Amino acid sequence: MKVTAERIPEAQIVLEIEIDEKQTKRSLDQAARRLAQRYRIPGFRKGKAPRRVIENTLGADAVFEEAAERLIPKAYDDAVEQEGLEPVGAPDLEILDRDPVRFKATVPLPPIVDMGDYKGISVEKETAEVTEEMIGDTLLQLQRQHAILEPVDRPVEFNDHLRMDVRAEADGEQIMSEEGVEFSLREDTTVAVPGFGEKLVGLEKGPEHEVSVDVPDDHDDAEVAGKTVTFLVTIHDIKNEELPELDDDFASEVGEHETFVELREKVEADLNEAAEQRIASEFHDKVIQAVMKKVSVEFAPAMIDHELEHMMGEMAQQSGQNMDSYMEMLGPAATQIRESMRGRAADRVLNTIVLSEAAVVEEIEVSEEDIEAEIDKMVGDTPQAEQLRAIFDNENSREMIKRNVVTRQTLDALGAYATKNFAAGVPSDIDEGDDDDGGDDDGDEEEVTEQALDAESDAPATDGDDEPQDGAED
Repeated sequence: MKVTAERIPEAQIVLEIEIDEKQTKRSLDQAARRLAQRYRIPGFRKGKAPRRVIENTLGADAVFEEAAERLIPKAYDDAVEQEGLEPVGAPDLEILDRDPVRFKATVPLPPIVDMGDYKGISVEKETAEVTEEMIGDTLLQLQRQHAILEPVDRPVEFNDHLRMDVRAEADGEQIMSEEGVEFSLREDTTVAVPGFGEKLVGLEKGPEHEVSVDVPDDHDDAEVAGKTVTFLVTIHDIKNEELPELDDDFASEVGEHETFVELREKVEADLNEAAEQRIASEFHDKVIQAVMKKVSVEFAPAMIDHELEHMMGEMAQQSGQNMDSYMEMLGPAATQIRESMRGRAADRVLNTIVLSEAAVVEEIEVSEEDIEAEIDKMVGDTPQAEQLRAIFDNENSREMIKRNVVTRQTLDALGAYATKNFAAGVPSDIDEGDDDDGGDDDGDEEEVTEQALDAESDAPATDGDDEPQDGAED
């Protein structure tokens, strides 16, 4: 067997493999015997027809294709071993000639990574800050979750809870028709389209009201953007929201807190924890961005294809289906969806490669004790701790936990370089345009407040973030 090898870009190598005549003949003879067993050839007992007859009856192409199914993979494996290669995926094969048998294999190889001056990265890390306004907003949402709704006989005001029928038209076409819609009217929340909520203030229950709203040109919904929407509204119920006092009784109702001071401290602690988690996540993202500016990476396209398959599998799992059923459900759209995720898949591959290499050069090692500690943290000290622990008592789960710990410790190591260099006056590697956050400070505060409310696990569950309770109407 003759093998020539040529390295090409994107961490690949092209092997041109020529199989010797003796090996080819033996493979073709074996293929003919298999076909003679599989098909009935007139004038011969099953399995006894010679290769010449098989080729005349079924065609030489059929014999060659049968032989190639075993001959070429075997020759490829032998060539890979001969060249000392470590493929990271299946090769692209192309048959060049049949006499002698010659084919080309484009082989994906492990990534080529140059970490460069990765220790020189510089990134600023924010400090978690919880304001009095954030604490007040969180307490207000808790109050709203435990509010009493009392029917009132007056026009609509902000913070009322409404039940109404609503129809809407734009350009003479009906775009909405709902009956018995219930919601709390908030001054800072958009209802249907911007400006509609404000038009509800002052309306009375009973008669049908007609209100028109000019929708901004830049509204998210293209169906109504830049148009005048006419609403026909019939309000059936107006209920006033009576908030509970922020006192010790309220604290005990919300959760296991003896005093309001304890509740407020818990809210502040939860907000701090949520803010720190957000900051840590954003900081790690920026650290990865900074490292990417220092490193040079070359990897095979096959790794992106493999990641795409993994991502499609994740989507199938989330939909509760196996991969085959999910792809059948998507039909022709599957290819479009897959290609739309290619950029994200490439980013995931690149991040994984760089973090894996960083873990190696930083000599990050995770012991069994580290894995046990991580499991302890995950299961906590709840009554179900042992049941939860049993879920992780298998090789796959422990390997997944190990990878997560390695990634976190690697990011912590890289983050230490970033903060040290920034504190030493090294200019930041992150420009404003690199910041993926893109949100303003108010948005950040809202996100942290929501996370803190989620963390307030002692609070009773409700249908919405601030859905109050109905008061007695009889």
